[in-house]
Amino acid sequence: MPLNLEQAPVSFLRFPALLRWAKTRVTTEGDRRRLATRPFRLAAACLLTLAASFPAHAQDNSDASADTVATPEGEAGEKLPVLIDVTTRDKTILSIVDAGPPSLGGEETATADTAYSAFQRGWYLTAVGLATPLAEEGNTAAQALLGVIHEAGLGIRQDKTKAADWYRLAANAGDVGSAMQLAQLYLLGTGVEVDKKKAADLFEKAADAGNPSALYNLALIYQEGEGRPFDEDKARELLEKAAQLNDSDAQYALALSFLESLTGLNDPGQGAFWMGRAARRGNTSAQVYYGILRFQGKGVEPDEAEAADWFERAATSGNPVAMNRLARIYAYGRGREQNMAAAAGWHLIARTLGVSDFSLDRIVEGLDDETMTEARKLAEQYSATLMAPSEDPAQHTP
Repeated sequence: MPLNLEQAPVSFLRFPALLRWAKTRVTTEGDRRRLATRPFRLAAACLLTLAASFPAHAQDNSDASADTVATPEGEAGEKLPVLIDVTTRDKTILSIVDAGPPSLGGEETATADTAYSAFQRGWYLTAVGLATPLAEEGNTAAQALLGVIHEAGLGIRQDKTKAADWYRLAANAGDVGSAMQLAQLYLLGTGVEVDKKKAADLFEKAADAGNPSALYNLALIYQEGEGRPFDEDKARELLEKAAQLNDSDAQYALALSFLESLTGLNDPGQGAFWMGRAARRGNTSAQVYYGILRFQGKGVEPDEAEAADWFERAATSGNPVAMNRLARIYAYGRGREQNMAAAAGWHLIARTLGVSDFSLDRIVEGLDDETMTEARKLAEQYSATLMAPSEDPAQHTP
């Protein structure tokens, strides 16, 4: 999909050069009309709106009086508004970090909100200094914040053991987010010894509060039978709760449980439904699987053209399996018009990323040089850092 420049967010007030350009160039109605026909129409509109919001006699940051400010005139002699460079002196828009840490009045004392404010502005050491005494006094929010800072190593040396200690205190006090983070540490053995039972207990605490990620992780533990006894029905129940909360990983896992159940609890229709939900939420693995279901008509009406669309979405997101499937689509003309250059190009990228296909290898070996040149250009377009550039005899290394 082409980039819509008119909808691209631009912070125009951060670019004094653009404003200076507007001062010298946007002076006539003709200039306005020309700008309105270009991709810069949004910038022009914002600049002109900004200009209209200031009186013609407004001053910039110089010491000159209002009488020295030249007022431009249009073609018909009408007075045009003076554009003021709002990025100067007192009008400068500051970033959050430039604004400095939160300040306290003489009678004010720091709270967890104050510490979080410093953290959000990027003043991590200040956040640690403000949060530590509060956390030591039992403030749950401050304990959770220190867990985050120590786990990520923000402004201080990373220490996941200390992070686990702070998360544990906050989780014991009922903080769901801290329980979730500590569960992940126990699950992976990061900063603590691997303990899937403790991880399951903590995930369960967060799951009871409706956390979709906790529901998903607890379901996987039931599926694996480690930390909790194997129970596919319980796992599916938890996955359904998380899927209903729009967790795409849970939707994908739930779809797999319906499509590839080891205990015969299969339901292709439900599997296709949830796989489609996960695909539409951007899960690339689900997009590949849903494309296969669409191609085969398993649990859903067959539609090779739509299958090709799903493969292409996942392929352009970098999924090598989708690249391989899309190459096959083009090679055999199923769902898309046959295009051997596109087939070879996607096959080259997929093979570079580790997905081999001997049948496509044989097809590619039989292609002529012109088709392969076009294929390599396509491959370079989508995988510039992986593919060696095509040889161009017109260019020589000095």
